[in-house]
Amino acid sequence: MAADALWIFTPAYNHAIPGSLKNALDWLSRSLDLSDLRGPSALQDKFVTASCVANGQSPEDVFEQLIPLLNWLRTRVVEPFTGVPINPEAWGDNKLVVSDDVVNQLETQIKNLLAAISADDK
Repeated sequence: MAADALWIFTPAYNHAIPGSLKNALDWLSRSLDLSDLRGPSALQDKFVTASCVANGQSPEDVFEQLIPLLNWLRTRVVEPFTGVPINPEAWGDNKLVVSDDVVNQLETQIKNLLAAISADDK
């Protein structure tokens, strides 16, 4: 509850949000006061960003589903999100290789998230 932000790291499952992530977001979006079902939740007004590991277009498909959901859950979405492609060898050796470009995107993502938090504190 005391967290300022949430950074979601997720795989893509068949070009979609994994069911386990959707379930977690559903539970976290519930009112903290069970006598007031429309009351604030653990996620409400939290800054949220996301990164997704997947093949091809899958990260963008996940983000297209995740952004409206996060807005509906009354979070404060911080973009851009980062898609991390899976290198072909990872399927055999279980070693994800992240390019310098993706590392730079992730660094930008964290700077944007921290800037949003900092601006809100003022």
